[in-house]
Amino acid sequence: ELGCEIRRLDVSEEDTVPSAEEMREMVVEWPEVILCSGGNTLHALLRWKEVGLDLLMKESGLNGTVLCGASAGAGCWFSSLHTDSLRPDNTKNREHVLNELTEKELQDWDYAKISALGFIDAMCVPHFDATGTNGAKRAEDAEQILLEDPSTSVIGVDENAALVVVGGDAMAVSGDGKATCHVMMPLEETGEVISAPIPTHWEEPIPMEEILELPAPASAPHLESLEKYVDTDFVIADDFAQELASSEAATSCCDERDADSSTASAVVPKIVASGNERGMQLKPIVDKIVELSGVDLPKVLYIGTASFDRTDKFLMNTKMFREMGCEIRRLDVSEQDTVPSAEDMREMVVEWPHVIL
Repeated sequence: ELGCEIRRLDVSEEDTVPSAEEMREMVVEWPEVILCSGGNTLHALLRWKEVGLDLLMKESGLNGTVLCGASAGAGCWFSSLHTDSLRPDNTKNREHVLNELTEKELQDWDYAKISALGFIDAMCVPHFDATGTNGAKRAEDAEQILLEDPSTSVIGVDENAALVVVGGDAMAVSGDGKATCHVMMPLEETGEVISAPIPTHWEEPIPMEEILELPAPASAPHLESLEKYVDTDFVIADDFAQELASSEAATSCCDERDADSSTASAVVPKIVASGNERGMQLKPIVDKIVELSGVDLPKVLYIGTASFDRTDKFLMNTKMFREMGCEIRRLDVSEQDTVPSAEDMREMVVEWPHVIL
């Protein structure tokens, strides 16, 4: 329908395999996209290895060719996948099997975890929201596999969703507005498996290591029980209010960043407080921030809060500033090992920015 030029590579039988030169031209030199079909992944991977297609696909992928597919054509790109390759009717001419086996025989099979091509270091569970002909739910069976091998990162892909990976970053795309991808991880303390959906509203991919941590409970000690901190006094700027009430000079704000100390002491705080993080994507609000900064392209320091330390939140909140061409830095103090030195933090917060977001 798009009018794309399409070629078809068939290596299923010995007499359909092209020469090494022809296959290299088809797989490495010619395409912008390689699309792998669904089907029996185990058979496909074995066949690709036999004819050397796996190495050509790797070379093509490293050259920038888009690698895509659904079901078997999705899981093959991962280091391992959850597969129904052992299903009796998962064959080329399945109609014959359906005619020859009883319904009970067709249901007598188990899922398996198999190795795959290794572009993405995780186990893929395609059809994550589906139930197999053996009556077992994909998600539940994958959970058992994860409990047996907790070292494996697991990403489930709903039938109407896709995981998009660009380098070390990834995002989920929903085809129907409901389906998504899911991250599963084991909890050593309880022996349980927890999962979390990957949001589909992201406009840009975020680091895969952050995605794989989505199910993880809050780890910072000060987040484990916030209730006891409700009455903590956080006020540090009451002197601002006193100064504003007593000084006429404070109303004539000087925007020059090299103002002398006597003038700078009279500078009033400039605050833009939006009721929702989406406010940072609304032009009238962002325009007011830029206006108050006193420069056309303000230097913006982003400081996250709890979940807003994640890259997806950073990208969402800074989107308009990045599109303007503003220089942006990111300060993360969510964990002890991310806190910069006092000197570095002072430079980032006090000396460098026009805007703190």
